[in-house]
Amino acid sequence: MVEIHDYVNEPPQSTRMAGLSGMFSEVSIVSPVDQYLRSARSLIAYGTDKRLRENDFLGRLLLLGVISASESYFRSILAHCLEMCPVCKKAAGEKSVNLGGALWHGQSGFSRSAFEHLSFSSADELKKATNGFLGVKLEDAKFRQPLEEYETVCQLRHGIVHNDGILPGRNAVQLGVEGQRKPMAINVDFAKLQEAAAVIETLVVSVNRELFSVMCKRWAIDWRQGIDWDENEELKLFKNIWAAFDCKEEKKRRTGRSRLTFSRCLHATKVQYALI
Repeated sequence: MVEIHDYVNEPPQSTRMAGLSGMFSEVSIVSPVDQYLRSARSLIAYGTDKRLRENDFLGRLLLLGVISASESYFRSILAHCLEMCPVCKKAAGEKSVNLGGALWHGQSGFSRSAFEHLSFSSADELKKATNGFLGVKLEDAKFRQPLEEYETVCQLRHGIVHNDGILPGRNAVQLGVEGQRKPMAINVDFAKLQEAAAVIETLVVSVNRELFSVMCKRWAIDWRQGIDWDENEELKLFKNIWAAFDCKEEKKRRTGRSRLTFSRCLHATKVQYALI
């Protein structure tokens, strides 16, 4: 006997995931900005003009990968700041922590669990996190355009992730897209993928530079005012800042890289804040 629901499609097979063994592997993580650049640039390199013309879905998937890499960067660098900076710890003192993440990461990586419930899939989320957890406001002129452009990319992301690549009405309104009679697919060709990736990289690099400057200033001024400041730990603490922010990927080809060393940066910071 044919049941009513049989008219629309066949009954599904009984299926399940055959265990998760083999799906995970340990990786060595470099500085957050280096990790972002390696991930994002490998994705962009794969997205050749030929591949994107042959597979119209590929541009959307690669764009999601680049956005995911940026979200990982934001989580990682905020976690580093939270771990090393007493000012950040004070700002984040009343924030909630994801218990599951804290149990998984353990004491050495507890700070990352503070950001695992945040998606960073909007400019507002990023601004709220940097201000709420670090006490850093990304509101001056140099961040206005990068954040606006990032928000545009995030609006596209929402339609790709949550609506099978069809532009939702809410996101269309935010993007200023005029209404049409038929649904509109989000098409990410070679040129648009390059543009979107450049927008994301601009924000990542800008945030990296800004937070590094803030950490150096706090190392030179605020940290020294704490009751637990140890002059003997000065160099070690600055090395922690350097390790979290230094971009080795960029220095492979950067002009004048021989002058952009740890020791010169340490000296310049001390000079700027009258420590020598």
